[in-house]
Amino acid sequence: MGEAAPVVGPKESTWEKAAVNVQVLDDPHVKKREQDQLRFLHRVPKAALASILSSWLYSGYSFKCLLDAQAAGLSGTPLTAAWLSYALQLGTAIPVGTPHLLALSAMGKAKRQPLLRLEGHVTPSVDIFITYCGEEMDVLLDTVRATAVIDYPHDSFRIIVLDDSVSGEVEREIGKLRAQHKRMYYSTRGVKPKTHTKAANLNHGLKYVSGLPGGSSDLVAVLDVDMIPSPHWLRALVPHLLLDPKVALANPPQRQYNIPDGDPLVQVMDLLFDVMEPFKNATNSAWCCGTGFVARRDALDGIGGIPEESISEDILTSFFLKAAGWEIVYVYEDLQWGLVPSTITAYLKQAKRMCAGIVSTAAALRNPQARTMTREEKYGSVFPAFAMALSVYINMAAMVLLPFLLLSGAPLVAYSSSAQLRAISTLFLVKFLAISSYNYLATEAANFHLSILGLSMAWIIPYHFITLVRFALSIITDGGVPLFTPSGLIVGVGSTKTIASRIKMALWDRGFIIHVTIIASLLGGIAASFRAALQSGNTQSIWAELFSRAGWPPIFLICFEYFLSCCTPLSYSINPPKAMARSALMDRDPQTLLAYPNQQAKDPRFTVFEFNTRAYKAILGSIRQWTYPDSENNFREAG
Repeated sequence: MGEAAPVVGPKESTWEKAAVNVQVLDDPHVKKREQDQLRFLHRVPKAALASILSSWLYSGYSFKCLLDAQAAGLSGTPLTAAWLSYALQLGTAIPVGTPHLLALSAMGKAKRQPLLRLEGHVTPSVDIFITYCGEEMDVLLDTVRATAVIDYPHDSFRIIVLDDSVSGEVEREIGKLRAQHKRMYYSTRGVKPKTHTKAANLNHGLKYVSGLPGGSSDLVAVLDVDMIPSPHWLRALVPHLLLDPKVALANPPQRQYNIPDGDPLVQVMDLLFDVMEPFKNATNSAWCCGTGFVARRDALDGIGGIPEESISEDILTSFFLKAAGWEIVYVYEDLQWGLVPSTITAYLKQAKRMCAGIVSTAAALRNPQARTMTREEKYGSVFPAFAMALSVYINMAAMVLLPFLLLSGAPLVAYSSSAQLRAISTLFLVKFLAISSYNYLATEAANFHLSILGLSMAWIIPYHFITLVRFALSIITDGGVPLFTPSGLIVGVGSTKTIASRIKMALWDRGFIIHVTIIASLLGGIAASFRAALQSGNTQSIWAELFSRAGWPPIFLICFEYFLSCCTPLSYSINPPKAMARSALMDRDPQTLLAYPNQQAKDPRFTVFEFNTRAYKAILGSIRQWTYPDSENNFREAG
C-alpha cells in the first residue's frame, strides 16, 4: 500500500503555523502518568508470555497424559469424558487468550504517546458532527451546549446536528441555540432509516458541509449524542494530526458517568480503553473508537467516506484508512463522558446489536476499497468477526456440554499414574497463577477487574448466539445485511414494584429462564459427579475420586464462573441497583444551562468481580511493587 501524503494546497500554511504552536504538556502528574504507562507496556507483555507458555505447557502435558492413559487401557465412557473435558478446557481458553496475544505482540514495542496541546488562534478548521436518532432531548442539548463553548477559536469550527429522527422539536431547539452560536447547523436525510444509521448519517453530513459557505473544513470530528466533550477536547487531539502527516485520525477513550455502584452488568469499558487500546496503539494497530475522534477530511474522502457495509462503521473506517496507508493514534486522555443503558433490557439490546455489528464487519470485503487491501489487511478485517463468532459458539457449546459431562459421573482427567496426576495438577496451578498475574497486572491500570478465567460476561452468550444465528439466516434468506434498531431508539424498561412481577419479567419477558436452566444443570451435574465418586468403591482414595471428577480444578473453575455469571441477570432483575437521576450526576450552570459530569459521577465504580482481585492480592501481594514500584492506583489522566 502507498503511504498517505501530507496535507498540501492553500491550507498548508495554516497547518504549518498551527504546528509551531503545539506544546507537550509539562506537568509532574502527566510525566508520572507517562512513566507508569511505559512500565505497563513493558511489564504486562511479560506476564502475557508467562500465561501463554504455562497454558501451552499444561495443555501439552494433558494431551500426553490422555495418550498414556489410553495406551494403558483406559477406554469407554471414562476415556470419552476425559477427551471432552480436555476439549472443553482448550476451547474456553482460546477466546480468553486473545487479549494475552495482543499484549504479547506489544513486547519490546512500547510507544510513548505524549499528551499535547495546540496553543494560539491559528488552528485548522473543524466540522463537528453530532449524530442524533431519537434520544432524550436534554441529552442532546447538553452535548450541543458543551461543544459550542469548547476552547477553540469559534471561527474555526462548525457544529452540525445530524438528525435521523426527523424531529421538528430538535430543529427548533437547534435554531434557538443558533441565535447564540452562528456556526451551528441542523440537517436531516428526511427519512427514518432502519439500518446502518450512523454511517449513512455521517456520509450525509460530509456532503452537507461541502455545500456550506467556505466548503468543507480541514478536519471532521464526531460525537455521539450523549458524549459531552471536555473544553480542551480539540486542542488535545488536533496536534497529533498536525505533527504527523501520516496520521489520519486521533481518538480518546470513552468514559461513562452514570455507571451504578458495583457495576453489576460490567458496563464499564475500562478494560478496552485502559488495557487493550494502549497495547494496540503501541503496535500501530489502534482503531477508531466511534466517538470523540478527529479525522482528516482528505483521508475520509480518500476511502469513499464512512463505510456502510456494517453497523460497526468505526471498525471498518479503521481498516480502510490503514489500507490506504494512513495511521490512527489513540490519545490516552479523558476528553469525553457519556452514558450507558440504564436498564438490563436496554443493555441487552445494545449488546446484541454490537455483537451483530462486529460480525458484520466481514462484509468489508464487499467494499470497492477492499480491492486495494493486502492479503494481511483482508485477514485483519475479518478477524474481529471471526474472533467474536468463535468465542460465542465455543462458550455456547461449553454451556450445553458441561452439564452432560458432569452427569456422566466419569472422571474428567486421565492419567496413567499418581505421579502424572500430581504433575498435571502442579502445571494447572502454575497456569492459574500466571493467568491471575496477567489479570492483576493488566487491570491495575483500569477500574475493571477480570474474573479468574475471563468468563464473567458468559451470561450474555445465549443472546449473542441467537443473534448470530438470526444474522446468518438473514444473510442466507435475504442475501444482505439484516436490519437493526438504531441505538438511539433503544428504550429500557424500568423495574416493576413487586419482587414477584420482577421475577416473572426476568424469567419470561427477558428470557432469563435460560440462565436458571444453566444454573440448575450445573448444580445437578456437580451433585451427580460427586455421587458417582462416592459410589466408585475406591474407599482408600475417595479424595482422588472426588478430585478427578467435578472437583477437578479446571472444570470446577469453569462451572464456578458460569454459575456466578448466570446469577448476574437474575440478581439484577430481582434487586436492580438504584440509578441516580442524570441531573444529580451533573454540575449545571443555572443561567447558561451548561452542564458537565461532576467528580462523583466520574469516580471509579468497581465491578462485582472485585473479589477476584482481592484473591489475586492475597496470592500475588508483591507483584504490584515489582510492576509499579512508585505508582498510584492507576495511570489514567486525572479528571
